Amino acid sequence: MNNRIKELREEKGLTLEKLGEKVDIAKNTLSRYESGNREPKLKVWQKLADYFNVSVPYLQGFNEHKPNRLKELRNKKGMSQSQFVQAFNELLISKKMKPITIPTYSRWENSLNSPTDKVWQQLADYLEVSVSYIKGEIDTEYLGKIIKTIYLVACNKKILIKTKKESIITEIDRTIAITELLLLMFKQLNLDHRSESREIFEKNASLLGLVGDEKVDYIKEVSVSATEENYKYGIECAKALIDFYDSL
Repeated sequence: MNNRIKELREEKGLTLEKLGEKVDIAKNTLSRYESGNREPKLKVWQKLADYFNVSVPYLQGFNEHKPNRLKELRNKKGMSQSQFVQAFNELLISKKMKPITIPTYSRWENSLNSPTDKVWQQLADYLEVSVSYIKGEIDTEYLGKIIKTIYLVACNKKILIKTKKESIITEIDRTIAITELLLLMFKQLNLDHRSESREIFEKNASLLGLVGDEKVDYIKEVSVSATEENYKYGIECAKALIDFYDSL
């Protein structure tokens, strides 16, 4: 099994000589470690792992720690670790929660430690994704529940469905409810609801045979309600429908 010393060294833009200076290990010795011709002692593995801020098993080439998506999502925001921690701490303080340090967050990114469930939720809310997605997982059970709830709403056309957010009586109510559930599915899969909705609107315009200005006007008209405020409300309505499904 190939270790990840070379991979992590190159990610930092370091030569063998530079890395050796930083961890106090001879260049030739590091070269043998990288090629697998020599096995470091445990304390050396730990020294290198500490420097790269990863676990020893990960450095050795094992995949026992499934990487989360914190770094990926932070990079999408164009933020450094310190910028992210500063902004996230503002959210935590507003929620009367204890702020975090940069080293703590760094260890989360590298799957060396893990936040509490409550902090995972705050991270997911801040990054506007689901907890399962940010953890590097897809909650197939929850996705299945969304699909079954869509089926329930679509099939029961003669039965009133009432949640704490809405009542589904007419066909228009049913269409809105199904759209809300689809928005929740987009969120679970971390798909951008704006671009996904735009694609659907364009497909529908083609289905209706609209072209040119008629197509543009149609897309503008149906996009009016696709605001961020309506999106968030739609997600809450969808979650209420999931609760209704669970209550049956």
